[in-house]
Amino acid sequence: MLNEYIKFNPKYDFVIKLGISLLLTCCLGPLEIKNEEIVPITLQTLFLLFSAIAFGWQVGALNAFMYILLGMAGIPVFSGYHGGHQLVYGPSGGFFFGFIGASLIAGFLAEMPWAKRPYFHILIWFVGHAIVLALGAFWLKKFLPELWWDNIKNTLPGAAIKSAFGFMLIQIIIRFLAGRDQFYNNKQTAS
Repeated sequence: MLNEYIKFNPKYDFVIKLGISLLLTCCLGPLEIKNEEIVPITLQTLFLLFSAIAFGWQVGALNAFMYILLGMAGIPVFSGYHGGHQLVYGPSGGFFFGFIGASLIAGFLAEMPWAKRPYFHILIWFVGHAIVLALGAFWLKKFLPELWWDNIKNTLPGAAIKSAFGFMLIQIIIRFLAGRDQFYNNKQTAS
């Protein structure tokens, strides 16, 4: 989505966008928003899906893969600034596989011509979070057969909030980069 607005030297474009994505994901992704009533909201999927939707499936999938490798190597980039391979092989391992799958699919869908329409754009965010949650649930059911659904159900508000925020963030960036006239003309022609 942002590839037509953010362009670097063609020789280094992919590497720069991957670097920006990895930096955002590793530095801001581990942040948690804690609330007494719901499970803490981590920003991992927000930044992983943002890089895939903004820069395409290639950047997004490689960003997710490198993020997981860095975390498995012990660098504290996972939720709550933790790291280690035991997190990927533990109860939350399915979510990590979901990161890669969601980045591939959401990034691919975002590159489709119809994805510029706002209602399809927000749908891509929800599809990305649904993939992460589905793979997370599948894996979690193996570790916590009695509690897996409660754990997934408690993450749904956070996924919805991140989907809406990610959608608005990209729309604001496009509006800023494209300018008022071009932004609203693209909306009218995309409808």
